[in-house]
Amino acid sequence: MLSVVSRFKGVIKTESSNAKEKQSPRKSSKKIILITTLSLVAFGVLTYSIMHYTSQPNFCASCHEIRTSVTTWSLGPHNSVTCLDCHSNPGKVGYVIRKIRGLEEVYLHVTNQIPTTLVAKFNIQTCIVCHTGNNEEYPKAKNLNLPPGDPMAAIVSHTEILQNNTSCHICHKNVGHELQPPPTQ
Repeated sequence: MLSVVSRFKGVIKTESSNAKEKQSPRKSSKKIILITTLSLVAFGVLTYSIMHYTSQPNFCASCHEIRTSVTTWSLGPHNSVTCLDCHSNPGKVGYVIRKIRGLEEVYLHVTNQIPTTLVAKFNIQTCIVCHTGNNEEYPKAKNLNLPPGDPMAAIVSHTEILQNNTSCHICHKNVGHELQPPPTQ
């Protein structure tokens, strides 16, 4: 009788272990999905945080070759606008592409291969997006579409300039940065 009970217990153990083995892949799949999801979320938050931090003027000023530009920017009329608001193409895709291209600049800085002449990268469409009322982040920007006399309009009509797609920098070459930083005392 003992052998029958032992055999019966063995059958129960075998059946229950088979049931556990059948459930185990489901639990392991759920764990893998959970870990993958949490890892992707953590990666996304970390990436966003890094991109935000490295878009701030103080970060840009940490490279000595850009420090003067950041100083002159802080004295200019666009000092409430961050570096990448002007120095990337409009929109989120333009922002991300500019951040990726910025890695080249970081590489040149770290490897001490800085060009003797720095050329700012900007897109005139970025100016137009802000100054035609199409950027919600800067609602107080002068609007080139408004008629002269309106408090939010430019002093001179820009209708013809916008129609001809004339570069803003013909007249506003140093609008983002003063020509010379103030003398240090």
